[in-house]
Amino acid sequence: FLIALICVLPMSVFGADFGTIGVSATATNDNGVTLGFGDDGNVSVGLAGAGFTFGFDQDDNELSLGARGLSLSHSDTTRIGLGYSAGFGILDGGVSYDYGTDGDHTLGGSTTLSIVGVSLDTSVDWNLTDSNITGELGTSYEIAGINTSATSNWDIDDFSYEGIDFDAGYTVQLSDGLSLTPSVGMGFDSDWSRGDATASIAMSLSFGSTPSE
Repeated sequence: FLIALICVLPMSVFGADFGTIGVSATATNDNGVTLGFGDDGNVSVGLAGAGFTFGFDQDDNELSLGARGLSLSHSDTTRIGLGYSAGFGILDGGVSYDYGTDGDHTLGGSTTLSIVGVSLDTSVDWNLTDSNITGELGTSYEIAGINTSATSNWDIDDFSYEGIDFDAGYTVQLSDGLSLTPSVGMGFDSDWSRGDATASIAMSLSFGSTPSE
């Protein structure tokens, strides 16, 4: 995947029409507070404390609560979502169950293996209602500010390959608490026909702890 990313993405991006460039921003502090602004105008908020997490994302109005690896969520498309995640050294994994607003029941599982800046990600979703199983297999590389990833999509129960998405970016550290990450991305379908190219700039701000009164 990484070799394909290096070879294919620059040539495809060279002839691509990006249209607009998405801009997003994320601010965090040492107390576990995260505030995000997406390029679509949506806002997200996250809180992380000793053994618990809380999150709200205006995109799909997703609300989530977590404690000790367990999570509970609700959104415009999910009536109730349950999940559990855990990490063991270089391996992280999780399982999930979603009851959608369309009445579908979906089981999911994912794993991430990370070694020296290189990650291998796998995920599988089994829609019990439609008897459909889909999966993703991806790899990413992050070192010295360079970020690249390639993710392939599969319809497992039909034994078919659905396409692949490439992304590449570079993080510029402007100061201790401020960085910018310009990136480009592109997708290809199962016939390697090029999809729309995307370009974005992400700004990351980091602050110290909030003073206690």
